[in-house]
Amino acid sequence: MEKKKPTEKKGLSRREFLKAGAVGAAVVGLEKLAGSPGPAFGQAPAALKGTRLAILQGTYFIPAAQELYRKQAQEWGKATGVNVVTDFLNWPDLQPKIAAAIQAGGVDIVELWPIWNFLYQKNLLDLTDLAEEVGQRGGGFEPFVLNSCKVQGRFLGIPFGHSGTAVNYRISWFKEAGVADAEDGRKLDMTWDEYFAVGKKLKAQGKPIGQALGHSTGDPQSFCYPYMWCHGAMEVDTDGKTVRFNKPEFVDAMKRFIQAWKDAHDETGTSWDDSNNNRAFLAGQISATINGASIYWVARKNQPEIAKDMNHMLFPRGPAGRFYQLGSRTFAILKNSKNIPAAKEFLKWWFEDKQYDEWWRLQAGYHLQHTVRLAKDPMWDQDP
Repeated sequence: MEKKKPTEKKGLSRREFLKAGAVGAAVVGLEKLAGSPGPAFGQAPAALKGTRLAILQGTYFIPAAQELYRKQAQEWGKATGVNVVTDFLNWPDLQPKIAAAIQAGGVDIVELWPIWNFLYQKNLLDLTDLAEEVGQRGGGFEPFVLNSCKVQGRFLGIPFGHSGTAVNYRISWFKEAGVADAEDGRKLDMTWDEYFAVGKKLKAQGKPIGQALGHSTGDPQSFCYPYMWCHGAMEVDTDGKTVRFNKPEFVDAMKRFIQAWKDAHDETGTSWDDSNNNRAFLAGQISATINGASIYWVARKNQPEIAKDMNHMLFPRGPAGRFYQLGSRTFAILKNSKNIPAAKEFLKWWFEDKQYDEWWRLQAGYHLQHTVRLAKDPMWDQDP
C-alpha cells in the first residue's frame, strides 16, 4: 500500500487535488496484441458463444458509472453471445463474497482493492501480459499503480486506478469558523490540530466534522492510515518485523484525536460505513469529511446549492508530512473460473480506450486514472 506525499505547490486547481499527484501524460494508439495472430485486441473468438461470465464488483458512489459498466458488459455479451452477469455489492460485503467464490466457484472476474491481490494471490490468474499491454498503450502506469499492484513481480489482475480522496468542506461554514480564503481550497494548508480546531468551533454551532470510523473498506482507512503516517508511525517497519505503531509521537497524536472526536466530530461516526458521511454532508448535518469527489458529483446533479457552497482541500499535515493512502484496484480472474477465455477477452475489450475512457470520464474526477495518458485529459479542466 503506497504512502504518497502530494505536491505542496501553490495554485493547484480542485481537479489537481482530486488527481492526488498523478503526473505526466502520453498518448499511445490502440494496437493489436503485439506478435499474436488472430483477433484484434478485445475481439472475442466465436467459441465463446453460449457460455456464461460472472463479474463481481463493489457498488459505485457514481451511480451512472455503475450503470454504464453494466451496459458495456451487456453490449459485449450481446456481440459475443456470452451471457454476462454483473453483480454489485456493498463494499463491506465484497470480501466475504470473494472468499465464498474461491471456495465454491461461480464467479469469474472480481474487483480487488489494494492489498487484496496479495491476500488472494494463490487464487488469482497471472495476467501480466494483458496488464502490460494496457500499460504500454497508455504510456505507462501511474506510479501509485506500479507501487501497489505487482505481487512478486507479476500482475495478478489488470489495474484500473482508484478513487481519490480530499477534505470535502462547506465554504460558508468554514468562513463562519474564521478560516481565511475558505472559498479557495488551493489556499488551505492546515495541520491536523488546526483542522480539529475548526471542527470544534463548528460543532458548537451544530455543524461538526463527520468522519466514518466503522468497519468498512474505504473512508475509515483513508483517514486512519494517513493520520498515523503523518505522525511518524506505521504498523511495522520496512523489515516487516519491528513494530512502529506505538511511537510516542503517535500515542500523543491519538490522545489529541480522542479529545477532538468529542470536541469536533459527530460521535456516531464510529458506526458509519462509506456511505453515511456522504448522506450526512448532503443533508447539511456535517461541515467537512474526508471522501472522494462523489459527494460533489451527486450534489452538482441533485443539490446544486450545496455544490456551489463546497470545495476540496488537501489532507491536513502532521510533523512527518502529508500523506494519502493510495493504491490501485484491479480486475482479476479467479483460477477456479469456469470461463477463463471469456474473462480474458472481456477484460481485453473493456480496457480498450473507447470503453475505459467513457467510463472514467463520466466520473468527472472521482476516479484516478491508471495510465499517464489520461493525466492531462481535457476532462480535468471542465470544472476546475
